[in-house]
Amino acid sequence: MPYVETRRACQSRICYKSHSHPTFSIGAVDAGRSHFSSSFASEQLIQAGSIVVIPAHVEHACNPLPQQVWSYQMMHLDATWFAGLLDELQQEMNLHLDLNTSYVPQLRPTILHDLHLYTAFTALNQLLFDPQISRLEKEQYLINTLTEMLIPNFHWENIGEVGYFQSYLPRLIECLASDIEDLSLQQLAEKLQISRYALIRLFKQYLGLTPHAYQLNQKINQARLRLRQGCDLAQLAYELAFTDQSHFHRVFKQYTGVTPKQYAKKS
Repeated sequence: MPYVETRRACQSRICYKSHSHPTFSIGAVDAGRSHFSSSFASEQLIQAGSIVVIPAHVEHACNPLPQQVWSYQMMHLDATWFAGLLDELQQEMNLHLDLNTSYVPQLRPTILHDLHLYTAFTALNQLLFDPQISRLEKEQYLINTLTEMLIPNFHWENIGEVGYFQSYLPRLIECLASDIEDLSLQQLAEKLQISRYALIRLFKQYLGLTPHAYQLNQKINQARLRLRQGCDLAQLAYELAFTDQSHFHRVFKQYTGVTPKQYAKKS
């Protein structure tokens, strides 16, 4: 199913940089404890049985406590597919959500401590990993679990708009997307005709990341997609304007917890 990606990590000590995904993500802690942090929510301690709901484009990081390990499951749902599912449920569930912007965070992350939900999510992941189960059955189980168990218990809290920056955002995103080479703050500020200070402050306020961190994050998200398509590592590092393959390797691991080669093998 091209609209869902799921994985497990066992006894992990890996720490991640703050990042975001273009997908709607759901995580579950199997063992150990971790700090969840985001610019759009208060820092929380999550532990075995916790469910973490991270809407698309929301900056976040989950890292184990010092000198400890943790195990977890992570599911990424294509944002367009998930928005379509929510649209089907709007009237039934009285959600009143308008997820019509493709590049900015709109909903706050949610932490749930509910053993019943954790059990349902774990059962769903086990079924998705089973090669003996047909795609039709997996899709049916995925939709049933999301609509009957998970979505009704999510906290759908909107992130308020920052009106002043909203007018600059589309152009800024376009600049960062079209220029793979790293732009300077001065160049970005000149393109938008605002100060460098305003650029950093407003970007961090609205997206939770600095312009540089956002561009790196976008490169890694693009790399994940290209690796799933079988792209050559050296060619990909060149196309995404990393200094060399070693630089690409290091940054990719900081954001995903695995090397590009390891990620490609699992895809």
